[in-house]
Amino acid sequence: MAGIMATRTLHDAGYDVTVLEARDRLGGRTHTDSSLGSTVDLGAAWIHGPDGNPLTPLAEQLGVGMGYTDFLNRSGTAVQAYSHDGTPLNMAEYTRGQLLADAAVLNAKASILYQPPTNDARSLKDWVEHGLPQPATMTPDEQRGFHYWSVIRAEYNDNADWDLIDWPLSGRYVKLPGGDLLLHGGGFKVLIDHLAAGLDVRLGTAVTHITITPGQVQVQTNRGTFSASRVILTLPLGVLKSGQIQFDPPLPDAKQQAIQRIGFGNYEKLALRFDKFYWPQDKQRFNYLSEGKPSLFNAWLNTGFYTGQPIITAYHAGRRAREINRWGDGVFLEGALAVMQRLFGDKFGPIPTPQAYVRSNWQNDPLANGSYSFDQVGQRPDDRQTLAEPINQQLFFAGEATHPHFYATVHGAYETGVRAAREVIGER
Repeated sequence: MAGIMATRTLHDAGYDVTVLEARDRLGGRTHTDSSLGSTVDLGAAWIHGPDGNPLTPLAEQLGVGMGYTDFLNRSGTAVQAYSHDGTPLNMAEYTRGQLLADAAVLNAKASILYQPPTNDARSLKDWVEHGLPQPATMTPDEQRGFHYWSVIRAEYNDNADWDLIDWPLSGRYVKLPGGDLLLHGGGFKVLIDHLAAGLDVRLGTAVTHITITPGQVQVQTNRGTFSASRVILTLPLGVLKSGQIQFDPPLPDAKQQAIQRIGFGNYEKLALRFDKFYWPQDKQRFNYLSEGKPSLFNAWLNTGFYTGQPIITAYHAGRRAREINRWGDGVFLEGALAVMQRLFGDKFGPIPTPQAYVRSNWQNDPLANGSYSFDQVGQRPDDRQTLAEPINQQLFFAGEATHPHFYATVHGAYETGVRAAREVIGER
C-alpha cells in the first residue's frame, strides 16, 4: 500500500514514476486469495478504526463488502469461547472478564495513581504478571476472559510474544474510532487494483542493490539497473532486517540500529472451506483456551458469518505462528480438524476433511520475512522517525513501520506513502 500510494501521489502530481515490485502481484503484505470460491485476505484483513480512516470511503466507493467484528463481545452474541477440553464457557462471565482486562489495561496506562511493577519494567509479561491490577475476586470464566484479553489477544494484536512487547512504548499507537471492519467482499485487492490503475508497474522485478551517488540513485534488480533522481523505498521491515538488500554507501548507523530495534512479528492464517457449516454460523469468532506451550488454535474467525460461505479461518501469532510454520500441511490440517471436532463435534457431528484450504507463511516469505511491526523491548521512542528519515534527499522511506502512530495497519502504510511522496515533491 505504501508504494502504491507514493506512486499514485507522484503520478497525479505530474511526476514520471515507476513501481518496481518483486512479486508477480501488487499489494505486498495485503494478499487477497480467491481459491476457496470466496475472497479471503491472507495478510491484512481489517480496517482498524474506520471513522476518519481514508480507506473506509474508498472501500465504500468501490463496493467492497465490510462487516463489523465485535472482538470484545460487547453485544454478548458475537463470540463463543471454549475451555481446553472444548467445554463452552459462560459467555456473560467470560465477556465480563475481557471487559475487566480492557479496563485494567487502559487504567494502568492512564491513571496517575497506578504504579508499574518496577521502574525498569518494559515487557507486557512484566506488567501482566506483576503489576496489572485485577479484581480481588473473579469467577473461573471471568479469569479466563481476563487472561485471554490481557495476554493472548495482546500477543495476536502485536503478532509477537508477551516478553518481547514493550508495553509502555506501545501506548504511542493510536487507533481511530469505529471498531474493526473486516473486508470480506473483494478484500484489499479491490482497493489496491483501483489505486494502481494507470501506473507504470514492473512486476517480478526484485531489487538487490541500491547505490547513491551525487544527483542519482541506481537500483540494481534481477531485470537490470534503473536510475532515478529520487527513490522511495517501501520494503517491509523484515527485508531491511535481513540485510538481503545491499546499500552503497551503507545506511547510516542510526538507521541500521533503528531497523534492528523495531520489532517485526509473525501472523499466519489457515482458511478452510467445507461443504456446509460444521460450527455455529451466527457467531463471528471462537476463542479457544487451549493448553500446551505454546497454546495453539486460540483464535478462529467465522468467515461464513459475513459471506454465507462455509469458510472458517484459524489464526496464529508470535511463537504460535513460528510453531505452526514448522508443520507441513498434513500435520496442520490434522491439528485444525482435531480442535474443530473438540469444539463443535458434539453438536455438528464428525468434522470431515475440508473441500479446500489455503494457508499463509509470511515468516518464510523472503519478500516479507514476517508480518508487521510492533514495539519491541529495547526499541527507542524515536526509532520509527529515524527509519522514516530520507538520505541526502535522494532515498526516501515509507511503509507501516515508519508511521509513529498508525504502524501495523494498512492506513498507516497508506499515509506514509503519501508523506514520502510529499517529501519528494517538496525537494523538486
